[in-house]
Amino acid sequence: MPTKDATELDAKATAKLLIDVLGEAEILQIARDCRFIKRQRDVTALGLLVACMSTLGSGVARWLADILRTFNAMTGKSVQYKPFHKQLSKRQFPEFIRRVLERILSELTMPVLESLPKGKLSKFVDIRLHDGSSFALKDDLAGVWPGRFTKVSPAAVELHVTMSALADNPVSIVLAADKDSERAYAPKATDLKGVLLLEDRGYQDRRFFRDTQDAGGFYIVRGTKSIVPTILTAHDESGRRLRHLEGKKLSWARLPAHHVDLEIEWSGKGQTYRGRLVVLYKKGKRNRKTFVYLHTNLSRTEFSIAEVGLLYRLRWQVELLFKEYKSHANLHRFDTVKAPIAEGLIWASIAVATLKRSITHMAERILQVELSTQRAAGAAKHYLDDVLRSLLQNGRFLIRVLRRTLHFFANNLRRAHPARDRKKGRLAAGLRHMAAA
Repeated sequence: MPTKDATELDAKATAKLLIDVLGEAEILQIARDCRFIKRQRDVTALGLLVACMSTLGSGVARWLADILRTFNAMTGKSVQYKPFHKQLSKRQFPEFIRRVLERILSELTMPVLESLPKGKLSKFVDIRLHDGSSFALKDDLAGVWPGRFTKVSPAAVELHVTMSALADNPVSIVLAADKDSERAYAPKATDLKGVLLLEDRGYQDRRFFRDTQDAGGFYIVRGTKSIVPTILTAHDESGRRLRHLEGKKLSWARLPAHHVDLEIEWSGKGQTYRGRLVVLYKKGKRNRKTFVYLHTNLSRTEFSIAEVGLLYRLRWQVELLFKEYKSHANLHRFDTVKAPIAEGLIWASIAVATLKRSITHMAERILQVELSTQRAAGAAKHYLDDVLRSLLQNGRFLIRVLRRTLHFFANNLRRAHPARDRKKGRLAAGLRHMAAA
């Protein structure tokens, strides 16, 4: 633990940073730049932002009136529903919240994890995890946000998120209609120089693999059972050649009941791809053989089958991020048929979830302990409103609030099993917490 004086200095620096990023002048400027606010009225830009974040980030929110009640409680005003709803209905509302989110991501995101000294992962400038998550909206919004399943969910959206494993926060978020192709929103190969990308089976693509390799990037992408490439070479975990598999088409029925490391040639649609395919074996129901395919361009001599599997397990962190959005930031369908309100509240949910993560990461650095972002997200009612209320009052008592927040984090929000994280969790692949380094 740091000394009391060091903690005090860090609390002051953190308070200044929060005011610089989310202070009244900065938020008002963002609102004016996107023409959401032309002149100040009772419903101020910062007041509306704070009300949305408080309502979505520290309780259960079902109705727009919940946000209005929070606004009035925090500002001491008595704004009625109609003028408040009018502000939320502005077409610039989602753009205003989205720009605030961008500012939080750019100014408050910091490295959290790093490679072990002289570890293999030091060759990557970042490890990025990508996936999408969809949910339904009111049926009346089908014209704006068409869903894939028109009978069940005529209106639906999908969040396409690229997350940095090292920063433990998103680096890119795109909101699109659920009907749109998910591959169109995946990271581009040209942006992956020195980066290791982890993706699920929906992003298996021969051209992308070649382009990423050419751009100096790395990937581990889950494959599907539908592909039938030719096996060029095959090895088991000990490096022994499995010649009986070579020269044949890949088939689950033919594979042995253990992990194998393959070099494959996969042709189709006028394209041919040669690359490494790691096949992980696991026993399924009724002792049936089940396999997980992992396409990768990581060298077999540098990264073993087990190490590729451990690295791919990091992708689960983006699934936990989606769970955090939905469980602790009220990312769900609101009872509104106004497209700007629906979109704006989606961005507000993500913004407050990101802010809570950023506060947790800053606390982790100051306290020099490993904290749980999931616990911090679920316990936001104990600190978030105090921080937001202080920002609404030009940072009044913010240092005092942060001192209390740090004390609460240190005593209640530590990671439950840090030793287990190093053996079986997200650190097992060769990472460590910078706070505890």
